Amino acid sequence: MSDRVIDSKKINAFIFKVLAKAGVNKADSKIVANSLVEGELYGFYSHGVMRLAHYLKRVKAGTIKKNPKIKIEKKNGCTSLVDGGHGFGHAISMTAVKQAIKLAGKFGVGMVGVKNSSHFGMAGVIALEAVKKDMICIAISHTDASVVPFGGRIPAIGTNPICVAVPCNKKYPVLLDMATSVASLGKIIVARKKGEPIPSDWGVDEEGVPTTDANKIKYLLPMAGPKGYGLAFIVDILCGPLTGALFGIRLPKMYGDYDKFRMLGHMFIVINIKNFVPLKEFKKNVALMVDDIHSIPPAKGFSSVMVPGEREFASYEKNIKNGFSLAEETYADLESIAKEYGVALEIEKQ
Repeated sequence: MSDRVIDSKKINAFIFKVLAKAGVNKADSKIVANSLVEGELYGFYSHGVMRLAHYLKRVKAGTIKKNPKIKIEKKNGCTSLVDGGHGFGHAISMTAVKQAIKLAGKFGVGMVGVKNSSHFGMAGVIALEAVKKDMICIAISHTDASVVPFGGRIPAIGTNPICVAVPCNKKYPVLLDMATSVASLGKIIVARKKGEPIPSDWGVDEEGVPTTDANKIKYLLPMAGPKGYGLAFIVDILCGPLTGALFGIRLPKMYGDYDKFRMLGHMFIVINIKNFVPLKEFKKNVALMVDDIHSIPPAKGFSSVMVPGEREFASYEKNIKNGFSLAEETYADLESIAKEYGVALEIEKQ
């Protein structure tokens, strides 16, 4: 990692200016910049600033539209379908989750599917929008095939993340944000940039042999064998066939098919807690669950037992206060981007 300390506000402003210079509308530029920086702050480096160069490559290729027509269509009761118009998945997903929140306020549950989208960044950034309204959000997405199905030899499913955000009477909400593969492709890319080894169960090489060399990874592995594969398959159904998006091996590659739209689908389910139990009671009981987990004696090698999201929020507090570092290769990418778009790279913390 670089010894430079990066200021979150400064790099947010830099990314916004670059996207705007690239012709992306200001509203979407703001959402994407926030998402990338939030990814860094939460410790999701794989969904952070390192993605900017890739997004700009797709903008230049025309396979992420600068000014997409995002349309909410097929409004039926507590459901809607959003056509993202091949824009940035971050902005499309914010439109979708806000529609789901609106529907949940009216019907108790809001379920909004998305089609014609692209990579939406850190899922938790989107899901936490519902927590701000004291609602629960389940956010899922599929990705292009990079994971070998259990019992198979070549990829057929994506890393297909699942995220659940839950409000409670604690300093932070509960936040589960995970890939259904052992590790996301982004983590592999981060390891390559840092020149670091990876665990042997993350993926396999071209011969199907597990490797600790991130540069040799050809395919990823599902978490928990058949269970992770099964979850990924179901996520693909809900984000693909159910929304009218492409799916599985039919999805264009994120890194490769630059002449094709990503054609991704997502699904957002928002639950209005008050339609089931009093909000105060719910948040109190979830907080009790957290306390119960914290009371469990830690195993050897652990200092405490944590609930989903605690590590991420601790990372956020630390990074927002002290700044964060970037891999040297990512910083070099930013230098090239700054030069190309004529935006000063003034992102270090003073």
